Amino acid sequence: MKLPTREECFKLLKKYGTFPNIVEHCKVVNKVAVYLAKRLSDKGIKINIDLVDRASLLHDIAKSKAILENIPPEEENHHIDGEKILIKEGYPEVGRIVRMHSLKEIANLKTWEEKIMQYADLRVRHTDIIGLRERIEDLYARYNVPPEKRVDEKLVYNLEREIYDVIDDSPKKLKEEVENEN
Repeated sequence: MKLPTREECFKLLKKYGTFPNIVEHCKVVNKVAVYLAKRLSDKGIKINIDLVDRASLLHDIAKSKAILENIPPEEENHHIDGEKILIKEGYPEVGRIVRMHSLKEIANLKTWEEKIMQYADLRVRHTDIIGLRERIEDLYARYNVPPEKRVDEKLVYNLEREIYDVIDDSPKKLKEEVENEN
């Protein structure tokens, strides 16, 4: 598997015009994702921490383009566009993880790398680590998601439970633990 270096990740974000605020969001999601991947690894879970690291840095590589093009939220697929970019750049495995970080894909998550990427992004609004309820409500409001288009929230909470059952800790301590890590 070919992975970009962290330096190459930042060059790719710049190459594709990722807004500075989105890069900052990616950095916080990265901290959360790598922290959780390490915790899972410490519990004996086989997880590619480097893949999680690079995918979490690049997960919103196509987000700025979607914003600039004024794509309506219901039509916006930056996760798919991000995968296409990363395949083109020679990083299909990273692209696969990026594709799976959309809530549209939550029922299809299979690998720990996909699950951690999805969950880490769900816990970060802008650059703040927040709870799932607050983040879900934020996403619905920001993207004006009508009730009939909303995700089955049980899937979101089941994802959190699956991760934290292994870690054997409380998701309420995530913000404090990630901040203490750095």
